[in-house]
Order: sequence, then structure tokens, then C-alpha cells
Amino acid sequence: MTPFERLEKNMLRPWVIISYLCFVVLSFLYFDQPIALFFHDKNLGIKLPIIRWFTHLGTGELYVIGLFLLALFYRYIRPNKKNEVRSWFLWLCVLVPYFICAILKINLGRARPELLFDNQLYGFYGLHFDSHYWSFPSGHTSTITGLVLGLIILFPRYCYAFFLSGLLLVSTRVFLTSHYLSDVLTTGYLTFLEVALLIWILRRKAWLYCARAV
Repeated sequence: MTPFERLEKNMLRPWVIISYLCFVVLSFLYFDQPIALFFHDKNLGIKLPIIRWFTHLGTGELYVIGLFLLALFYRYIRPNKKNEVRSWFLWLCVLVPYFICAILKINLGRARPELLFDNQLYGFYGLHFDSHYWSFPSGHTSTITGLVLGLIILFPRYCYAFFLSGLLLVSTRVFLTSHYLSDVLTTGYLTFLEVALLIWILRRKAWLYCARAV
């Protein structure tokens, strides 16, 4: 059983789903605001600017465009079928959650922590085209989780390194008060479900096996 298959098996257990959901609800009700206010006081973005630099590695456009160009590179400039398929696969792992995240955050309109600090606004406000109301889901978390899961599938021997790197990166969204804890937690699980569904579709097409690392 591969690392992703073990993760899939455990994360889809009913008691895990219920426990995870309960913790997210508790976070929304009791933990999100105190944690955001705590890190707001710490002002880590100024005191530790490397965190602000590091968090930019989760920018979705970087991977949506970069992996697309990489796939074209392996198709037309330096033909390599296996690397091309791997690039397309990682692109899909990022692209699908990226667009679902964009649709959800515009329609749900959760106020970002900065609105709590400045205007005492907290919660969901429905359809909004103002990015100050795009706290949920977290775009960076969606991008990095999709990428990390894709990399774990292709290169299972490095699964722990990928997982820890991804966990550290998405944590910066809370440290910098760009998102609440429940935003990151829920987005991570939603992205896992989206990638798991994508894997199921690709397995049915026998396409995934062409991309798997030896």
C-alpha cells in the first residue's frame, strides 16, 4: 500500500471525518479569533520577513502556469513522455482545487482576519468580489496541498519530506494572519477529497500509471 493509499484509507474513516469536522467547528467557534489576535500581536511578518517570503511559494498562479509550461517543455522542446505526463498530472492536482477554491471563496465571502482587527467583522457574508472577504477556502493551502499530494503519489519515498514542507508552508497563512486556523484545516481536507476524486478518475482511465515514478 502506497503512502497516499494509507492516507486515503485513514482520512475516509467515518470517525476521522466526524472528529475532523468537530474540531473545525470548535476552531470556528472558539479558537480562530484568539489565535488570529495572538499572531496579530506578534507581527511575525515584520519581525521574521523570511516567513512572508516563504508563504509566497504557495501562490497558485506560480504552479498553474509553471507546470503547464513544464509539460509543454517536455512535449515539444525536450520530448520526454514520462516527465510530460507527470507534469500534466501535477498540473491537474493543482488546477482542480485552485478553481474550486476560487469559486467557493467568492460565493461564501468569509471575512479575513484583518477585518476582525479593523472592523470586528467575523464570519461569512455571502457573495463578495472584495478579496478582504476571501478567507475561506485558503488559496495557498489549496495549491500546496494539491501539489504535495501529487508529489507523494509520484515519489512516495519522499512522502514525509513533502508532507512536512507542505505543513510548514500552509502554517504560515495562520502565522501571518492571512487566514484563520479553520480556513487552513478545512481547505486541506477539501483539497484531499478533490485530489482523491481526481485519482479515482485517472485510475479508471489507466492514465495515472503512466505517470507513477519507478
